[in-house]
Amino acid sequence: MRLKDFSALCFDMDFTLVNYSLKEFLPMVYNITARFLVEKKGYPKHLLRFEDAEMKLMRQGLILDKKTHHILDVSSTGELISVHDGSSFLSKEKISNIYPDNIWPHYGSFYKAFECDVSNPPEGFSYQFFDSVFISPVVPLVAKQLGSVSRAEPNYGEKADLFYKDLMESFTFNYSPDNLKANVGFYFPEMVENTSKYICKASQKFKDRLKELKDNGIKLVVITASPVDYTEMLMKHAYGPDWRDYFDLVCCRARKPGFFTCSPSSRPFFSWNEKLQANGIEKITELDSKGTYLEGHWTVVDKWIKCNAEKPGRVAYVGDSFKSDIISTNLYTSWDLFAIVLEGKKFPREESDECNHVDKKRHLEDSELPTKCTSWGSFFGSKDSMTMTAGKLLAHSDLTLSDVEVLSDLELDENFETGCFYDFDPY
Repeated sequence: MRLKDFSALCFDMDFTLVNYSLKEFLPMVYNITARFLVEKKGYPKHLLRFEDAEMKLMRQGLILDKKTHHILDVSSTGELISVHDGSSFLSKEKISNIYPDNIWPHYGSFYKAFECDVSNPPEGFSYQFFDSVFISPVVPLVAKQLGSVSRAEPNYGEKADLFYKDLMESFTFNYSPDNLKANVGFYFPEMVENTSKYICKASQKFKDRLKELKDNGIKLVVITASPVDYTEMLMKHAYGPDWRDYFDLVCCRARKPGFFTCSPSSRPFFSWNEKLQANGIEKITELDSKGTYLEGHWTVVDKWIKCNAEKPGRVAYVGDSFKSDIISTNLYTSWDLFAIVLEGKKFPREESDECNHVDKKRHLEDSELPTKCTSWGSFFGSKDSMTMTAGKLLAHSDLTLSDVEVLSDLELDENFETGCFYDFDPY
């Protein structure tokens, strides 16, 4: 596989085209969630305290089992690597007493649900998957609340269930797409006021690579779940006021994974009127590279690429979300999938004949980022016990990178191995 073999590259925005400063962003996400629980729902103020212990409990790829009220780290075979009950990690003996053979019994049904349209989980789906940087920082908040109530209390389960409901409400309160324009919630006002604190500038090297890709006839498309105004704010900060010149097509509020998993007839595109800042009245059946579009379906974008591409070739989607980007793209589209895994920055690959030109400086500069959790262990697990997320990455991704800017290091005619961790080695 070579970059020059592609007729188009489609990109997610958050944590893909746009990098966030995790040192600042992770505590902020914890804080806005805690503020909602304390100020809006009356939870105790000790939830607001954020210390080093909280940072060490943060990690993507964990699962909250709402039936046992345990936070789980599950291997690619369903074996339990670690279990936290809110107060502490359970010993291997205690895990075996609760979970026979040290196996999480719901592993099969859990993963099967994510092979379906995971925006509509099946009835009785009693788990929270911390697959996103937008929600994984609340893991220590969940642990703190579960640990503050004695499991011996007769109504422990009811209190926990109410907390889960309030936690879901906090996500809606803070992340609803309409909140930026309405200036409500805690997330968007903070991001507007302190954009430069949380959002990193794209390197000139990567911007030059985007131009080079376009000059070589490769169409570049943005497909993001973020609303138009938020996309404009972040892309303008990261790439400059002329950011649209780098891309041929912009699709916002894509409502992934439905963008990939739903039927085309149920997911029409709408045009965006920048002056009115509103949806067009009529549904759009064909796309124009001059426009900005909302919602829609991947097949319409694929048709646009085939009609407008300067050359025939493959199409790849580049994204970071396990359920919204990686699984859905691989299972429901004809596109290749390039996965972005921030945790890879902690494991720069040693120089080799296959990978001797990757910019190691990028990894060294990011070496202090809190993406490798010391309490839970590595996001990837070990060779003997690979985590569920690491195993599924290898199964669903054609290429896994620690940063989208690694694409700057690939020569256009360079052959690269598929189904691998490209610029890092966690084992």
